[in-house]
Amino acid sequence: MQVWDGRRPRSDRAVVSERGMSLQGLDFRFVAETVTAPTDWCFQEPHHVFVVHRRGDLKSMEIDFESGPSGRCLPRIGDVWVIPAEHRYAALAQGAMVGFCEIIVPTTKLGEQDLLPRVGYQDTLLHRLVERLAGQANQDGAAATLFRQSLAETLQFHIADQYGAQPKPQHLGGSGRQLDRLNQQVVIDYLETELDSRIDLDVLAQAVGMSTSSFLSAFSAAFGTTPHQYLIEQRIRRAKTLLTGTTASVTEISAAVGFSTPSHFATTFKQRVGVSPTTYRNSV
Repeated sequence: MQVWDGRRPRSDRAVVSERGMSLQGLDFRFVAETVTAPTDWCFQEPHHVFVVHRRGDLKSMEIDFESGPSGRCLPRIGDVWVIPAEHRYAALAQGAMVGFCEIIVPTTKLGEQDLLPRVGYQDTLLHRLVERLAGQANQDGAAATLFRQSLAETLQFHIADQYGAQPKPQHLGGSGRQLDRLNQQVVIDYLETELDSRIDLDVLAQAVGMSTSSFLSAFSAAFGTTPHQYLIEQRIRRAKTLLTGTTASVTEISAAVGFSTPSHFATTFKQRVGVSPTTYRNSV
């Protein structure tokens, strides 16, 4: 059985679950699918499509990509497929159960910028953004809505900045390197999406192609502080926004911005702002 080229009937899809959401002009489709039988995955859309592989292993996958790579390619978790608008892509896959996220990006979101077709491209930041969105999909309340919007905005900026027709070189190691403006923005975007989580310095350094030790030095030179202190400042900044712009309780806001307990949040907030969270909310 060959990759679908229109000369045979396309195979049926065995979608087990599907969940969609629209945020900031982008459409997200989280899919779980059984591929025990050979399955055709085909795209040729008027919009750009990003597919992020989230889970599952395939035993075989053959692809045929107009103006892009073709042949055998097995996805790893975190791999990204980029299918530019009007480009034809077809794959024949077989394995067990897989999970992925399709991101629909209207061409208007990127203006005149062309996208480079990509297959099996590792993008740690995009993968983590997608996972955070998946985890927030069923959360209710103003804080959760604000967080989802923030994630989608960061994701949109990352796509526009990283996936143009001129791919940016990946530098590894980089002893003595500095964080240029582009990599500073990558770091800021990453930290923005992880405000309610423990930050993994190794992953953060990897996102800008540096060793952890080189990254810590470069971060301090660029931002004048440590990653931890920077993160605390951003958590307090977001907490201020939630205190004045939502009706979420102080306990809910404490969890939403990553503090382990409400008392830790209150103590840190007062140290940084000069008043307690409740007093700050009432004064504003």
